[in-house]
Amino acid sequence: MSINEIITPLDAAKLDSDAQYDLYYRMVTHVLDEFEINLVEWNHFRICTKEELKALEDYCKRLAFSIKVMQLKYRFDEEHLKVDLTESGFPNYLELRYIHNDLDLKEEFKAKFPDAETFKDKFIHQLMVNKKHVDKRDLFEASSSLYYNRIQEDKIFQKFICGSIKKTSSTFGTYVLDWAFYDVTLNRPFICFMYFDAKLDEKIEQEIYTTVKDCADRYLDLDNMAYMIDKRLKNVHPRKIKRVDLGILHSIFSKDDHEITHALLKAIAQKEVHLHSFSLTTTVDTITAINSSKVSNDLLSFKKQEIQVWSEITKHQYILAPHRVIQLLYGKIPKTIIHLHHEPFEVEELPEL
Repeated sequence: MSINEIITPLDAAKLDSDAQYDLYYRMVTHVLDEFEINLVEWNHFRICTKEELKALEDYCKRLAFSIKVMQLKYRFDEEHLKVDLTESGFPNYLELRYIHNDLDLKEEFKAKFPDAETFKDKFIHQLMVNKKHVDKRDLFEASSSLYYNRIQEDKIFQKFICGSIKKTSSTFGTYVLDWAFYDVTLNRPFICFMYFDAKLDEKIEQEIYTTVKDCADRYLDLDNMAYMIDKRLKNVHPRKIKRVDLGILHSIFSKDDHEITHALLKAIAQKEVHLHSFSLTTTVDTITAINSSKVSNDLLSFKKQEIQVWSEITKHQYILAPHRVIQLLYGKIPKTIIHLHHEPFEVEELPEL
């Protein structure tokens, strides 16, 4: 186990009750749905392009789908979903690994469990004829059957997912590649875009995919990521790299020192906002090539490689929250909110049951 995979109790916490888990699952899927809806606003204010919007929507759908199958998996299980309650609010990365591992067992378990109609008939007979509660073991098997029937590799969010190289209308490059990863240290999802120029063929395309997987499947300083990719791809010229940190989800479950968490938890305790209130802090980092230089590949070679000279990293933070939470944040931490790159985006509250 690497040092990055060492977890603490708050990185992989269990919630206290089924009611808390029900609220958590509803909240996370609601936030992801609202983020996806709000991408139209992001595009309007040029935070993302139409090309980026489509990729962001697809990755959001993957993450939301993964959360929903996690809920199905653990619904009647003695084990429970483990959540990172520090500056994340999302499940521990191991939960995504478990789903990916379960794909290998999918056909075995699909064959092992009866189909949905068989479970349905059995439950109706138990309730209506025998007048007894359905056994929890049967509920667990039915839930597991649905879980294994639903999980699909092309729908789940994984530790690393790579899109495909596409031509772009951007002025930053001829091509764009998107990819996403779930950082094992921060337990947060990230979506990246690289704009570049190159004379593509099958070999160079494969080199790009391999390099991105090797150099950009985890969180590190964006300038280091840009340099590593640029250095390895001798026939490719990156022009711009953009990374979206999908965010820190602040809620009643949070246990970190972030100022938004403190403001929100205090307001919930004083009943100034609802128990199910939330705020999502999303960060967009961008770095662009401002020049290039020729450097030798090694001491024994006279052949030089073009290496990009990168700008300073541009970091913009955005907040998505319901109206009452936005009012709260303006009142409690005005300097932070006023100095955001854009005023907070208002989204719908989580509906009460």
